[in-house]
Amino acid sequence: GPNPICVGDASELFFPVLSGTEPFNVDWIDDNGGNGTYNVDATGNIVSTGLPQPISPIITTTYSLISVADAKGCTNTLNGTAILVVNELPFVDVSGTTEMCDGEVTQIYFDFTAGNGPWTVDYNVNGTPQVFPPTFNIFDSLAISPSTTTVYTINSVSDANCSSLITDVVTISVNPLPEATISGGGSLCDDGSTT
Repeated sequence: GPNPICVGDASELFFPVLSGTEPFNVDWIDDNGGNGTYNVDATGNIVSTGLPQPISPIITTTYSLISVADAKGCTNTLNGTAILVVNELPFVDVSGTTEMCDGEVTQIYFDFTAGNGPWTVDYNVNGTPQVFPPTFNIFDSLAISPSTTTVYTINSVSDANCSSLITDVVTISVNPLPEATISGGGSLCDDGSTT
């Protein structure tokens, strides 16, 4: 089946048998503690379903054949193996300042905690789609200077192998700069009698 896959995806095992009388019982084991016997036809599909055996391991797994027995009771020891590579889903933790003054520049920080770089982040700024370009750094940032309160919504993160949906929202409130006016004035006498 498909190889490699991402965590949560499915692949399948085929057990084609080259000689003997079907159906066949194929014994197998994997390096993560799994084992079993499948009843297969000559094309390698499971007899009860007519389809390959679906599998969804969460880590890279080596499947090894132990033996095969045919319908006439003949048995043979086997030594074939198949490795299914399972790539972890990328993940990013997003953080940053939640309040700033108008005209300041701040950073939104991207901490990539899973997957293999470069990573690409799809996000929206107040509903407008954006893409944080591929980055090779585990910890990266985006300089921003919004003039009004802005909502950054993270939708997904991708690496070279997998993509993962993420819902993370960073709202940055922008405070207006304080303003002041001065009033008054007039004239006064040098003896201070009129102000």
